[in-house]
Amino acid sequence: MAKETIKVNEEKQKKIFIIAVVVIVILSLLLIISRNFGTFDNVRIRKNNKTIFSVTDLTINDLKFSDNEEKIKDTLGKPKKEEKITKDKYNYKKLQYDGLKLTLKENYDDYILVGVEVSSRKYKISRNIKVKDSIANVMRKFKVENTNGTYLYGNYSADALGSEEITDSIYFGVRNTNEVVYINKDASIGDMSSNIAKLNIAYKHGKVTKVTWSYDYE
Repeated sequence: MAKETIKVNEEKQKKIFIIAVVVIVILSLLLIISRNFGTFDNVRIRKNNKTIFSVTDLTINDLKFSDNEEKIKDTLGKPKKEEKITKDKYNYKKLQYDGLKLTLKENYDDYILVGVEVSSRKYKISRNIKVKDSIANVMRKFKVENTNGTYLYGNYSADALGSEEITDSIYFGVRNTNEVVYINKDASIGDMSSNIAKLNIAYKHGKVTKVTWSYDYE
């Protein structure tokens, strides 16, 4: 009887030990993930000579910035939802598809594509970027000057966007705990306001969850 009791106790101890090991392994993995993807200050991205983000990157499948409404609907079909809005004295159209939202801006007697929001993997933007891609791999598709830290590359910081003294073009790529943002602002000409091309790539646990881009629209 005593031997059976000892054997049962040994089996219980083994189970407890195995459970403890599994818990420690899971906690260790969660710690590694939180360190690697909680802040990109700890993730090193190798330098490269890829091109910086620009207006030419504003694409969605076979469409691109400034394509007109007719081409958009010929390519994607009839939207599930369509609405008109007015903002800053400009008229816009919002087209909604499964996993895709488009913003069109009035341009004379037509509407052109100025904004995109993608939440489905069936769509891709330039450089073959899709939802659920590795965010680290996505960053490697654009120029990288700094192997770690907040700024991936750039000629100015984000603070320069609000400066009236800087009239030349401003471009940079910046990363934080849940998003990578690329900016390319046109140079200022006289008193004319310059437009901004923007690409926002949201991510969670190292994977892209949503991609948005815009030009001359907030």
